[in-house]
Amino acid sequence: MPRSRIPEPLRYDPQARWYAVHTRAHHERRVRDELVERGHEVFFPEYSSWSRRRDRRLRVLRPLFSGYLFVRVRLDPALHLEIRKTRSVVRVLGRGRQPLPVPDHQVESIRLLLGRSPDAGPQPVLRRGQLVQVMEGPLAGVVGVVERAEGCARIVVNVDLLGRAVAATLETEALAPYLDGPATTAAS
Repeated sequence: MPRSRIPEPLRYDPQARWYAVHTRAHHERRVRDELVERGHEVFFPEYSSWSRRRDRRLRVLRPLFSGYLFVRVRLDPALHLEIRKTRSVVRVLGRGRQPLPVPDHQVESIRLLLGRSPDAGPQPVLRRGQLVQVMEGPLAGVVGVVERAEGCARIVVNVDLLGRAVAATLETEALAPYLDGPATTAAS
């Protein structure tokens, strides 16, 4: 009687460590599939978000860390080379040519967060003095400077308007780092 192809649970290897693998842009799933096919334990964190299409909105899965995934292995030089030679792998993160493991508790925390929180997703790291833009809500498009964070979910943004400062308290989910600085003109 033929056996069904049910994947066996991965055996826990106490000496294996998590390593972050940098992939080519948009090739994370290809690398994940190839490493899993070779028998490695791979964690590719994804989150669900809304995507606008021409006439509708769809729920899509996006990489939590674009261009990165995690592989749990007992990394020796031969295995390091094998992973690096995997199609679409750029490198294994580390210091110089020495790969550095990611602490187990960090990877497990991400797993738990994504598994137990339906709204888990990326959060920009905002710092005092950083230029940010409001991305949603009635203030969408406003650009300001982070003044202070209150707790971990709220932030105050100053916006210069006619030479005066205006403060507003906003949810951090509505903010994103502002990448395009104001156009500068040469003074004559």
